[in-house]
Amino acid sequence: MTTQVLDAPQQRVIDIGSLAEEGTWNASRKQVLLLCALAIVLDGLDNQILGFAIPSMIKEWSVTRSDFAPALALGFVGMTIGTPIGGVVGDWLGRKVALIASVFLFGAATFAIAVAHGVGEVGLYRFLAGLGLGGALPAATALIAEFTPRRNRSLSVMLGIVCIPIGGMIGGLIAAQLQPEYGWRMLFVVSGVLPVIVAAVLMFALPESPGAWR
Repeated sequence: MTTQVLDAPQQRVIDIGSLAEEGTWNASRKQVLLLCALAIVLDGLDNQILGFAIPSMIKEWSVTRSDFAPALALGFVGMTIGTPIGGVVGDWLGRKVALIASVFLFGAATFAIAVAHGVGEVGLYRFLAGLGLGGALPAATALIAEFTPRRNRSLSVMLGIVCIPIGGMIGGLIAAQLQPEYGWRMLFVVSGVLPVIVAAVLMFALPESPGAWR
């Protein structure tokens, strides 16, 4: 009696990390760069928009510029706390989740300033916005780096970071166009709604980072 031994079929192992490192910089990867860059632009926009509105807020509330110092400081405190939290969330739940949550948070908190009635409320909302502003940048740059082949990585990360001052410049243009006619509250409506919309777009259009597939 002859026993036939059949070899088990060999499974091909695909290393996602290697493909991400050495693959081509195709359209889908460039789309990730564009989406993350858009999130960073809005990060820069919402980071600067309060500064453009303060003169009008001072007139309406009969306060001084120094009264806004705590609110501005709370924004930086929020960013300082939000950056490491965003990193932990990115490692735990994925960069995509961290970026979407951060963008939604700073958009919603910025929008809330539009209905504020005092400097204290502005400080609270600014702190919450700072948490999102701090968490968005590392998540976005990590996604850009992970989806870009090694040979193009420095360029793509640089392009992403440059979007921060671009967002600030756009904020200045928006303030110049809207504030004289519609008032300072409209600045926070626009700069708050846009990130919320982009967060929804990211939810459907942005893939998860290659590191989460391993």
